[in-house]
Amino acid sequence: MRIFLFSILCFISLEAYSSNWQQKADFGGTARHRTTSLSIGNKGYMGLGHYNGAGINVLFGDWWEYDPSTNAWTQKADYLGGPCYHATGFTINNLGYVGTGRTSAVGSILVQDFYKYDAVTNIWSQITSFPGSARRGAVSFVLNNNAYVGTGETNSTETNTFYRYTPSTDTWIPIASIPTARTSAIAFSLGLYGYVGTGSTPSGSTNDFWQYNSATNQWIQKADVGTINRQEAVGFGVNDYGYVGTGVDFEGGNNYSDIWEYQPDSDSWTQIEDFEGTARRYLSSFVINNVAYAGLGTNGTNFNDFWKFDQTLSLFERGKLNFDATIFPNPASNYIRLNIPNNFNLNEISVSIIDLNGNVIHNENIEVYHPKIQLQQIDAGQYICQFNYIDRPICTKKLTIIK
Repeated sequence: MRIFLFSILCFISLEAYSSNWQQKADFGGTARHRTTSLSIGNKGYMGLGHYNGAGINVLFGDWWEYDPSTNAWTQKADYLGGPCYHATGFTINNLGYVGTGRTSAVGSILVQDFYKYDAVTNIWSQITSFPGSARRGAVSFVLNNNAYVGTGETNSTETNTFYRYTPSTDTWIPIASIPTARTSAIAFSLGLYGYVGTGSTPSGSTNDFWQYNSATNQWIQKADVGTINRQEAVGFGVNDYGYVGTGVDFEGGNNYSDIWEYQPDSDSWTQIEDFEGTARRYLSSFVINNVAYAGLGTNGTNFNDFWKFDQTLSLFERGKLNFDATIFPNPASNYIRLNIPNNFNLNEISVSIIDLNGNVIHNENIEVYHPKIQLQQIDAGQYICQFNYIDRPICTKKLTIIK
């Protein structure tokens, strides 16, 4: 039998892709904004918050768990601090921490209380209170199993103070203040550094962005976020990239849906595809296993929709990520082995064997990095071995089967 040798061809079919944002099951509770969110293990958690209804400020203390494997929400034990909004939250060692915020429907009762949530037992317990001024709209990030909490509004005045919390000793200590006071900012951590940016300052909305070095206890200003000032935005970090977007500009009252991607190595921002939902402020987010989820918020109307951000798909579309699997032996008779790059989520990868008429002869989900595909039931001939990411073709290899 004559054997045809083919060169390897790998391509990305951009036309096959849909939005980087995929709508998931709506949040289980009432639509609201100024919520608090975090993730623990393979689950996400979201709750608290408020909405303004018929002139009455309605506060919530409920707490909900999201399971991405079932795309379902389950109500959990209410927040021990009671109805509260504009609190901050973080996770260390599979325990969630939530604190500060405003607890009054009328007036401005700000709190310093902090509570720990154990998802295994579904129990909240009180920890040492935040030592700074009572505040709402604070932000937090985690570095080396320590949490850093700061900024926010204290009695109608923005603050720039920051504190470090160590769970092992249940203690807080003050650290360097961020140079510009603000509230309703964004924060996340990437690698060895924490990042804080945007928000409402005494002079209005801002798009400045700061890096915190815990080794030197210093704040360093980095490149501004995008091209517009904003506050009440969303921010999260995924796989060494930062993302900031949506929000509102205080001066014009414009709600946004744009999203910007930050690369710390080059200290640069790139505008990517907009958030797919309605433009809004107070979009709330958490990250589970390097996948981001975001929802709720308001533009005057409160939302309970919920979305998954697919970073891998976004990077594919912009040519910033290549998928270069290999197959061997080729030509093959009884089986082929597939060598899959180990930086991809295998749950999202499948392989199809397609004949030259475009018929799918075999399709198989990938579960290991070096899977073995059996070929005994496939006739000799020339085929395309196509790799798919969530059913979208990302790479093809020409395959010859001999008998």
